Amino acid sequence: MKSCLWILLGVLSIQQLANAGGTFSEKVCLRYWAGLIYLTTPLQMSVLTTNRNEVVALWRSASQSSQYGTLVALNGVDGDPGSCSHTQSEDNPWWKLELRSKYQVNTIKFTNVDGAFFTRIDGAEIRVGIFADDIFSNPVCAVISSMAAGATSNFSCGGMEGRYIIFLIPGTGKILNVCELTVYGYMPENAALWRTAVLASQTGSSYARNALDGLPQTCAQTTFQPDPWIRLNLLNEYRINVVTMINSLNLGYVPLNGTTTRIGNDPSYAYNNPSCTKIPNASPVTSTNFSCGGMVGRYVFVHVPGYMAILTLCELEIYGDLIDNRASVGAATQSSTSKDWSADRAIDGDRGLQQINKGCSSTLNETSPWLRVDLLYFYAVNRVVITNRNVSNAIQMTGLEIHIGSSLENNGNNNPICAVVPGIPMGESYNYTCNGMVGRYINLILPGDFQMLTLCEVEVFGKGPVLGRSFVRMHFSSTMDLTDQTISKNILQQLKSALAGRGYANMTFVWSESPKMVLGMQKMTPAQHCIKVP
Repeated sequence: MKSCLWILLGVLSIQQLANAGGTFSEKVCLRYWAGLIYLTTPLQMSVLTTNRNEVVALWRSASQSSQYGTLVALNGVDGDPGSCSHTQSEDNPWWKLELRSKYQVNTIKFTNVDGAFFTRIDGAEIRVGIFADDIFSNPVCAVISSMAAGATSNFSCGGMEGRYIIFLIPGTGKILNVCELTVYGYMPENAALWRTAVLASQTGSSYARNALDGLPQTCAQTTFQPDPWIRLNLLNEYRINVVTMINSLNLGYVPLNGTTTRIGNDPSYAYNNPSCTKIPNASPVTSTNFSCGGMVGRYVFVHVPGYMAILTLCELEIYGDLIDNRASVGAATQSSTSKDWSADRAIDGDRGLQQINKGCSSTLNETSPWLRVDLLYFYAVNRVVITNRNVSNAIQMTGLEIHIGSSLENNGNNNPICAVVPGIPMGESYNYTCNGMVGRYINLILPGDFQMLTLCEVEVFGKGPVLGRSFVRMHFSSTMDLTDQTISKNILQQLKSALAGRGYANMTFVWSESPKMVLGMQKMTPAQHCIKVP
């Protein structure tokens, strides 16, 4: 970048800026030497958010604290507001919806009973959270003060995270009816899905990967041994908010009670990593969600400390934020867009493994399609991680080029190449080392005719933001007195504008010393030019 700008600065100052003066007759020019410092200046960084909202409640699993007659809990999510759930008269009646996975809940739409008993809902709490049994530990999204008979109201939950939606009426002798509930939100990615895991030992075909396949009916299991453990490698550091563990007693597996979860960056020994939580031995536990409060680590250990035991784990889910992924706070664009597979889906933090038709970007079928990630500032990029679609017909992206640089010439596709991808199998994430290449733009180009570029996630890791600072010593010829501060300031403004037109934006120029006349006056021919400063 530095050598390129050296040339640009020289060419622009002597040719482009001089030509701005129009047609020159014979003139007398003053010749100057000056030192120029140019700095790349930081941009305000913002998180790119997408409007992701889908209906997630219909025909999910529902339960209630008691049942009156044949009015089952499932009536509340059957799509028919004329059929309602109904509890007995009791203390603190509740109705609970399980979403099956953890969602970020944006809005809950509720329809009240249409009849004489419409006031029963007055004072009901809507809770969203991860706790199935201790419903009072789930935070409150909203309180229904009152609703008219048969009315429908929307309640905003602002992206609250949870697996369960609970309606609860506090008090004695209460009855709860839920006639129809619609939940709008989206599923955050389970960071553990299809990562790598190791067991301390193994029983039969109960492989470690069974705990990461998204299928609760397949399980990982150790032999009977002291301190059995499973270690999950997330491949990158995460700030972990929630851990979910699931077992199935119906399949003959042992409960989770007594297990401890540890999170950290030491893969060699579980006890070297801090503990998030321990499940007590008091009663059998087959599934649990717990908060780890943003603990940071690449490895997650689940073990039974100090006991001869068998560790069985049917599913381990991790929810959190990938640390230092520079792409996640950037902006993305692509050469074309297929349907609603927009460019921002390639940097939304979702690898598209759970919802394969919603988590990826895609271009149309075209010649040399490309996607560009704008990091919003300059970084020394160490590595780029690319995730392919998890479908059998996924294009392996053989020959995909990764370019890194600071120019937008040819949409950024002329920047230097970091790596060429030999191919990425379906559902896999591959790392490519870039050895600290400095740039603001990451371009992914698939050369050739009739190509379609589909990317489920692009992650960029590196140091920065980098404040670029360079010094250039320049020669000027001008009819004006460049020792005048107003005129010399205008020179810098012209230079900044000219470079911005070539893709070098967000730069600041200052004189390291004021321009000084060194050779006196010289007559110029019509073929020669001086700088004309307005």
